[in-house]
Amino acid sequence: MSFKLIRFLAILISPLLLSACATLPNLAANQLGPEILTDAGTEALYYSPAGPSEKATQEQIITGFLYAGNGPQDDYAVAREFLTASFSTKWKPSAETLIQSGEAKVISNTGTKIRMEVPFDARVAQDGTYEAVPKSSRFIEFRLLQVSGKWRISAAPNLTILLRPNFGLLFQPVSVYFWDQALTHLVPELRWFPTKGALATRITNALIAGPSPWLEPAVQNLLPKGTKLNINSVTVTAGNAEVDFNAVALKMPTWKRPYLRSQLLATLSEVTGIIDVTISIQRTVQEIAIGSSGLSGSPSNLPVVLTKDGLFHIAGSTTFQINDTQKPVQELDAKGFAISEDETFLALLGDNTVHSYTLGLIGVKDKLVDSRSKLLNPTLDPYNQVWTASAVKGADIKIIDKAGGLVVIPNPYGSGSAIRGITMSPEGSRLAVLHDYYNRSTVDIFPVVRDKTGKVTGLAPRYPLTQYGNSATAIAWVDRVTLAGLIKDKAGVQSLLTTMVGGDSVAGRTTSNGLAVASSIGGNHFYLDSNGDVFASKRFGWEKTLGEVLALRMAGQ
Repeated sequence: MSFKLIRFLAILISPLLLSACATLPNLAANQLGPEILTDAGTEALYYSPAGPSEKATQEQIITGFLYAGNGPQDDYAVAREFLTASFSTKWKPSAETLIQSGEAKVISNTGTKIRMEVPFDARVAQDGTYEAVPKSSRFIEFRLLQVSGKWRISAAPNLTILLRPNFGLLFQPVSVYFWDQALTHLVPELRWFPTKGALATRITNALIAGPSPWLEPAVQNLLPKGTKLNINSVTVTAGNAEVDFNAVALKMPTWKRPYLRSQLLATLSEVTGIIDVTISIQRTVQEIAIGSSGLSGSPSNLPVVLTKDGLFHIAGSTTFQINDTQKPVQELDAKGFAISEDETFLALLGDNTVHSYTLGLIGVKDKLVDSRSKLLNPTLDPYNQVWTASAVKGADIKIIDKAGGLVVIPNPYGSGSAIRGITMSPEGSRLAVLHDYYNRSTVDIFPVVRDKTGKVTGLAPRYPLTQYGNSATAIAWVDRVTLAGLIKDKAGVQSLLTTMVGGDSVAGRTTSNGLAVASSIGGNHFYLDSNGDVFASKRFGWEKTLGEVLALRMAGQ
């Protein structure tokens, strides 16, 4: 069977054939396994792979098994039908998912052992964490034997393999939230799980297990070590998620429990239909008060622009001036800015100087916060602290609060690198940095380490966003988990790229001489070019909306 099987497997795994699985047939409604939904009519149609036929050949067993990896329902029950009875209970398909990036190759075939090489550009671990690994490959091996005259797989890797279009259909990104050290803001970490694979149960277990190592210095896990679900299931009834912990959870102090409820509610609200949470311990419902949500309100979807006359919101070609901004902008001859989400706190960039301003009924209060050379556009955090950086190689990052308190953080890249841009995430726990390194640029996320009062004490090691390659020119936050950036390809063509922190990226339209980018929740993108023109994304391309603009960004960044 060697030549026939090699050819068959090559066709099976080829992108040409499997790309058709991006429109998986909606054959039947299926149950969710350990996740229990008692509401009628909540199940969506879902792809159901076929099990092995009575006289399936070796070729059909291998191909059927690989196709069955597209059906995660009932813990990949159909895929397990292709395995021997003893191996079926040992196989762990959720241990890893490879996102295939090219045609797989059969390396060897001895009749009962097939070895393949699979190219992939990303992987998802059992806990739902996503890792971009461009141009990677993996050797995998299958062993077959006959059981009562029927071919079955007796050994296979603990993983599934999907093309990216299939992955986008079968897996869902969800934000698992953790409190920052000051118990002021919830910080999201993106995880990926099968859309119909006991989603509420999976993300609750992810919350219990805690944050990934890269984010851990910036957040805390409220649950005592050893906490588990009492039974490995989250029941959902009439929009209410019932979470039952084991007895270890009793160790949590009463005052912390409202924070846990808010954390669970924010996380489980990622599941369609869940609007409330009930917490039990050993089947005893806990009466827990409603605490802070930990999530800021929705910011304005209107970008803010800086002109010689002040700061303005723009809606199409119409502008709305932000009060109290004209005078400080003109006095400083401002070139850049950052403004708080509530528009009461402002930082302006002048010539080698950054000033902060308190806006409101009591008038405008001006404070010099930095006077280094080659200063970059500042950024703000939710504590109304101004973050400044300089393009001088090795220059420190400075954080200045309203009272004038100063924290200095050494350049995280060392003395040989120059920072080109900084922007703070909405909750203030992740700093995105664009920097130059040996004639190339990279984009990284640095977790912000704070004490219990919210004071910054340092930056944790970087989490690289490799999707931006080596040629990013501008970055900005879109929402809590997404960044937008302008990148150039090898031919020098600039374009928009949006990237999920802990997820994949989406290439956007080409841009021309873009200097800055701003994106609103919902996917509206804007960019500022070197001529001072602002362009907005429309259905069929970019449309110029405003001219004579000095800087562009969203409030709260």
